[in-house]
Amino acid sequence: MEPSWSLHLLSEILSAFSTDDPDNLRNVVNRVAESVEAEVAAILGTDGITWGIGLAGQERTLMEQLAASKPSTIPIAAGRLHTTWAPMGGSNLLLVGRLAEPFDLEERSLVRAMARSIELCLRMLEAISAERQARRDASHQASHDPLTGLPNRLLVLERLSSWIRHPPEDGASSTAVLFIDIDRFKWVNDAHGHAAGDELLIHISRMLQQSVRRDDLVGRLSGDEFIVITRTGNPEAASELARRIIATIRRPIRVAGIELSHSASVGISFIGPNDTASSVIENADMAMYQAKALGRGRHALFNPGMREQAKQRLALEEALRQAVLHNRIVTHLQPIVRLQDGLLAGFEALARWDHPELGPMAPAEFIAAAEDCGLVEDIDLQVMRLACEAVAGWQRREGLEPLRLSVNVSARTLGAADLVERIQPILRGSGINPAQLYLEITETSLVEDIQSTASTIDRLRQLGVKLAIDDFGTGYSSLLYLKRFPVGLLKIDRSFVADLGQDPEDEAIARAIISLAAALGVQVVAEGVESGAQKSLLLAYGCDFGQGYLYGKALSITESERLLSQSKKPRQAEQGPAATPASGPLAV
Repeated sequence: MEPSWSLHLLSEILSAFSTDDPDNLRNVVNRVAESVEAEVAAILGTDGITWGIGLAGQERTLMEQLAASKPSTIPIAAGRLHTTWAPMGGSNLLLVGRLAEPFDLEERSLVRAMARSIELCLRMLEAISAERQARRDASHQASHDPLTGLPNRLLVLERLSSWIRHPPEDGASSTAVLFIDIDRFKWVNDAHGHAAGDELLIHISRMLQQSVRRDDLVGRLSGDEFIVITRTGNPEAASELARRIIATIRRPIRVAGIELSHSASVGISFIGPNDTASSVIENADMAMYQAKALGRGRHALFNPGMREQAKQRLALEEALRQAVLHNRIVTHLQPIVRLQDGLLAGFEALARWDHPELGPMAPAEFIAAAEDCGLVEDIDLQVMRLACEAVAGWQRREGLEPLRLSVNVSARTLGAADLVERIQPILRGSGINPAQLYLEITETSLVEDIQSTASTIDRLRQLGVKLAIDDFGTGYSSLLYLKRFPVGLLKIDRSFVADLGQDPEDEAIARAIISLAAALGVQVVAEGVESGAQKSLLLAYGCDFGQGYLYGKALSITESERLLSQSKKPRQAEQGPAATPASGPLAV
C-alpha cells in the first residue's frame, strides 16, 4: 500500500467532516473499510455501536460483547473475521474486520491513524455543534419569552414588520392585531403568589395557541399582556376571534389547588397604509383600554378618536401625578345623619381635585385614571389620613362623642398586600378609634375580588376596622360574605332613594335592603336623601341613617369644622353610634 495513497485517504476522511450531516460519518466508516479492503467497519462506544457497516443484528451484538477483549479473529456466519481494533480516545473504539486474510503491520498502522483522525474530527464536530447550539439557544432566548416559550416583544415586532412589508397578494384580506390583557391579574399574584400567577400565564398561553389558526402568531409582550397577529378578511372575523379568546380564558381553571375564574380584555387594530409594527400595537393597546373602560371581559376595535383620547388621558394622569406629589388632592366630608332625631352621626370622606385647567373634579372623573396609573392607593390613604386626623381632633377639642367615618377605597387599594401596614400608622397618628373607621367599597368589588382580599379583610377585622358596602342593590352580593366579613354598614344606592313614594319597585327594594340589614345586624345609610318626604318614608321603613343634600353637601375639612363649631354641645352617649346635635345645614 503506497504511503501517498494512504495520505490521500486520510485527507478524504478529514474532508468528510466539513459538514454536519450525520450521513457523512457513515460514509467515513465505509471509506475506512474500503481503504483496507475490509467487509466490516464500526465505531463502538459505551452505548454500543454508533456507526457500522457489514454487520447483521446478531453480529452487532457479538461485536459489542467482545469489545472489551478485542480478539484478533471472530467467527461469524460468513466465516472467520480477522479484526483490528484502534482506540479513539475515551472508551470509543474503531473496529475493522475482513474475511480474506489478517491485517499486516502497515494496515494496522493505517487503521490507528484513521482512528486518531476520526477522533480529532469528532471532537471538532462536537465543539462546532455545541457552539452552533449555543448560538441557537441564545437567539431563541433573545426572541422568546422564557416562561411561556412564546415569541417576545422583539420577535413580535420583527414578524409584524415583515407582514407589513409583505401584505397579502390577493388584496382581499388584511392583518389584524389583537392585544390581550388579563383583567386584575395583579390580584392573583397578591393573593396566591407569583408561582400561581406564572402557572396561570402558562395556561393562558396554551389556550391562546389552541384558539388561533396554524399561521397566526401568538406572542407575550410583557407581564399579563399577550398579542395575536392574524390575516383576516373583515373586522367581524377579528371580532369573532376576540370573542372566542375571551370565552376560552373565562373558563375556570385550577391553579395552585385553587379554582380561578378570570377574564380578558381585547383590543383590535388593523394595519393601515402608514402604520409601523409599533404603531399598530399601540393602536390595539388603546382599543384594549377602551374595552376595559366598557366593563372588562370584552373587546373593542380601534378608531382614530382613541388616539386623541389617549393623549388627553396621558395629560390627565401626569397632572394627577403632580397633584398627588404636591398634596393637591383635598379631602371633603359629607355629613351622615341619624334619621330618628336628625343628629350628626358621622361623615363620609370624599376626594376632590381642582384641576389647574379643567377646574373642580369629582372622584368619578379622575379615580379611574388614578387606578390605571397606580396612584389610587396613595389618594385613598391620603384622604383617609386627613379625615381621621380631622375627626379625631374635633372629638378631642370639642368633647364630641365618637363620630363614624366612612372612607372610600378602591378595589385596588383593598387588594393591596400592605394595606393593613399602611392603615396602622394612620390610626396611631390620628388617635381615632379603629371602631369608628369604615372602609367603603362597592358591592361588586367585594364579590369579584374576594379571593385576593379575604386575608386583608380578616386582618382589618383584627384591627377593629369595618366595611361599608356602597351602592348596595346595584350589584350582586353573597349573603355568605356579608356574614363572614366585618360588614357594619350597607348604603342604599341613591337610584333607589330618588323615586321613593313614586316607584313601587324602588320602595320594595329599599324595604328589602333594610329588612336584610336588620336580619344580619347591620346598619343602613340611605344615599341621596334630598326631601323630607324621602326621609319620612325611609324612617318608616326602619332605615337608620341618611346622607344627601337634605343634610348637607360635601364640604372641605375647614368648612366642616366651622359648621361643627356652630352646633350645640353633645348629649350623653347613647346605645349605638354616638351622635352630635346639628344645626344649620346639618339640621333636619
